[in-house]
Amino acid sequence: MAWVYEVAEERPDGSRQTWAMKELRADSDDSHTLEEGRQLFRQEAEILVDLSHPNLPQVVAFFEEAGRSYLVMEFIYGESLEKRLERASAPLLEGEVLDWAIQVCEVLSYLHSRPTPVIFRDMKPSNIMVTPNGQIKLIDFGIARTYKAGKSKDTMTMGSENYAAPEQWGKAQTDPRADVYGLGATMYHLLTNVPPLPAFVPTPRVPIQQYNPAVTDATVSVVEKALAKDRNLRFDSAEAMRQALLQCLSKRDRRRIELRAQQPAATSPATTGAGHVQVSAMPTPARAQEPRATAVSPRQPVMRVESDAYSRVCPRCSTSNRAEARFCRGCGYSFVPAPPPVLAVVRPPGARWEYPLQDADVLLGRQGGEQPVDLDLGFYDPNGYVSRNHARITADNRRYHLTDLNSANGTYVNGERLAPHAPRLLRHGDKIRVGRVVLHFRIR
Repeated sequence: MAWVYEVAEERPDGSRQTWAMKELRADSDDSHTLEEGRQLFRQEAEILVDLSHPNLPQVVAFFEEAGRSYLVMEFIYGESLEKRLERASAPLLEGEVLDWAIQVCEVLSYLHSRPTPVIFRDMKPSNIMVTPNGQIKLIDFGIARTYKAGKSKDTMTMGSENYAAPEQWGKAQTDPRADVYGLGATMYHLLTNVPPLPAFVPTPRVPIQQYNPAVTDATVSVVEKALAKDRNLRFDSAEAMRQALLQCLSKRDRRRIELRAQQPAATSPATTGAGHVQVSAMPTPARAQEPRATAVSPRQPVMRVESDAYSRVCPRCSTSNRAEARFCRGCGYSFVPAPPPVLAVVRPPGARWEYPLQDADVLLGRQGGEQPVDLDLGFYDPNGYVSRNHARITADNRRYHLTDLNSANGTYVNGERLAPHAPRLLRHGDKIRVGRVVLHFRIR
């Protein structure tokens, strides 16, 4: 809803200060949408101006000029976790993800403990930045809201569909547990390089270790608890989730986190006597002192114990590999089965998630048919263009066929309408239209 600029403040003494300036977009022809945007923009400014935390950008000015609204804040040097994923093109390291998630829990605890609690409501990789020294910054409070006791549900249903808790879809008022869900969904994406299914899709999520066997059981357990659809089964606070995440770390890494927490807080941007604002860099966290290696006398026998870590034997070349290995170090054999093809939702505009075709039989449609559907498209089909039991995808030895089930509005592949009950072989890149919903068939 806005543009963000890197701007330079030129001061009377000749010095310059870099800021980020956010400008509300004013190019919408829809006056209702524009007014809603102004309301959210003002809300973001009102929330941020009263906050001060090392993991939040400091806001220094909010003003309107010539009918446009502007927000000036601390410029953050770094990249979003979404960009980090794109650059890696692979799951990110568990240790890094745990460190970032612990920092996010710290700032969420701060937000949730304000006199009037602030619920972020839009946790996702693109809204978390990481600086070169590993510090997290939570950005974009465009849909954050303050918690109102006794309210049954939110006025507006908002959030990014892959990461929004079930209650964000108009069923209840969001509370701190919605942010716990969003962080769990974000961790799932970072650890697998696959965004989680939206909460309104009835199909179970693919287990994290099916995508990334190197992730430990302890971390998987924390993520799964955070992603519970029933919010009463999630962590009841960000602090409770933080404590659970700390237990997933090694003793050395846990000590490093504890030492970082003991460091003096970073100096937030503060207004000087001259009315200007200066930014101080976050100090580099202290590292735990590593124990010195002890020399072993050559006269003393050194016992070598076969480690259980090399317990995975390659069926092709019999080489021993680490238990968490994805490929054999001897011949390159893959211990991980090939990931299933996916149906990526590409229309309506803004939809951005994938449905993995794990099962050999997947029924597409919406609720209320003779058979329960596997991929429920009703959320995107308010006018009922998708039949209740619309089409079926079946698999045989990694070959996938699509069959129209005599739907009212037809099933199309690359613009061609399928004859009812006549299976069509799907190929990588095929575009499937079901009612007005468009799906992209991809083999990974």
